[in-house]
Amino acid sequence: MRIQTMSLALLLIGTQAISSWSDEPTTRPSNDAKPTTSAPISKPGPKYMGLRYNEDFAYLDGSDDSYTKDFFDPIKRIHLDKDWTLRLGGEVRLRMESETNRNFGARDPSNDTFLVYRELLHADFEYRKLFRLFVEGIDARVADRDLPQTPAMENTFDLNQAFVDLRFLGEQTPLALRLGRQELSYGKERIVGRLDWMNQTRRFDGAKLFYTSKLFDIDVFWFKPVVFMTKPFSNPWNTHINEAMNRKIDHFREEQQFYGTYATYKGIKDHVIDVYAFGVNDNGVFANANNRIGDLSIYTLGSRFAGTHGNWDYDVEGAGQFGKWAHDDVKAWMVGSDAGYTFKQTAMTPRFGAGFDFASGDDTPRDRSHDTFYQMYPTGHAFLGYIDDAARQNIIAPNLNASFKPLKNVTTKLTWTHFWLDSNLDALYNAGGGGIRRNVTGSSGNDVGDELDLTINWQVDVHSAVLFGWSHLWPNNFIETSGRSEDCDYVYLQYAFKF
Repeated sequence: MRIQTMSLALLLIGTQAISSWSDEPTTRPSNDAKPTTSAPISKPGPKYMGLRYNEDFAYLDGSDDSYTKDFFDPIKRIHLDKDWTLRLGGEVRLRMESETNRNFGARDPSNDTFLVYRELLHADFEYRKLFRLFVEGIDARVADRDLPQTPAMENTFDLNQAFVDLRFLGEQTPLALRLGRQELSYGKERIVGRLDWMNQTRRFDGAKLFYTSKLFDIDVFWFKPVVFMTKPFSNPWNTHINEAMNRKIDHFREEQQFYGTYATYKGIKDHVIDVYAFGVNDNGVFANANNRIGDLSIYTLGSRFAGTHGNWDYDVEGAGQFGKWAHDDVKAWMVGSDAGYTFKQTAMTPRFGAGFDFASGDDTPRDRSHDTFYQMYPTGHAFLGYIDDAARQNIIAPNLNASFKPLKNVTTKLTWTHFWLDSNLDALYNAGGGGIRRNVTGSSGNDVGDELDLTINWQVDVHSAVLFGWSHLWPNNFIETSGRSEDCDYVYLQYAFKF
């Protein structure tokens, strides 16, 4: 199927969804922790979360006039008997992307227009509050991609999540154990996130003990990250079968362990305080910033403070790292922050904000110290430019941003970000953590460039959303003097439907 046909289909689907918009107030959460509403409502209704296993449709057990009715209500609270319930749900998402000089013109072809699309379907079985089984399947694909595709672009007919929850101390206890494959999202996802922007989300296999109360949320866990798996397959009679069967079930990375604890204190009104301690061990063959290859054992200690006061909102997070990587001592740190003021009583409720992101780099590549921050499992796309040519490693990135609502369900945001390297002897790393440009002499300086990101998000209704984005990156001295130096452009149009 050609990209022109797929693009037309995307636009037609989006148009059909937009035409279904009604004046009834709807809700949609801005994050998993605290769903927000576009307008006050008197009755509960469907709220679709990033972590779909956090959704709660217990309100459907009330009388018919106690909640806002929805077309999908019949599959959201199915009573199999007096103790067992079943909830079904899913997502369809399509995104057309066009990129130009994504790596500053360093690869050929430099332009590519393609489509990524995925379908997710989940089932949630629950026995009272004592036992739960959550299963989610995925089919993710890419069409008309000319450049090499990343592993997260395509995953055909696989198991995305599958876990059980056991409340072994009784139904009323706030303590539960979760075993199996699951997505994780902590804080603002600067360190650990779902990476939902990619066609295939990030998952982990392992165990988590979690405690939830009015004042505290505490997780203690041990995981292995799940990686996308391929296997050789050849069928000379049918290339379509080759494409479909060149896969094996995703499996966790044997060599890597991720463990730790994450705690949130909610006792201050409209605020959260997070503290965390993470460990990552890997006995694979990764190279550090000193180009030494060997085992890594990295430990991260961090905290986050976020909240709102009046028209102000703010979020600040910091973390330090220590340990060993290929026998080099790890000494690294990072800071991420954002603050803004919303004119709530003004037309279109504009918000003006500023942010600052920093992650240390390595100043002396030939010593026995590794000072580059190890970004772990982030959703960097949301903080360091949508072109994804910068990671939370060896970076200094202040930004200015502004957003407003030209219509009730439309949010427009514009963000300007400037990038410097913390160390001119270290590399510029992309969103995946790979080094994409380096001058070992340091003569190219630190100034990477400026990026402008525009997003327009139309929340059509509680189920449908249309997202348009355009990003442009102007390279500066570091890029211009260390290799090819072309302006980067990235344009995308996305339609998502959740049920």
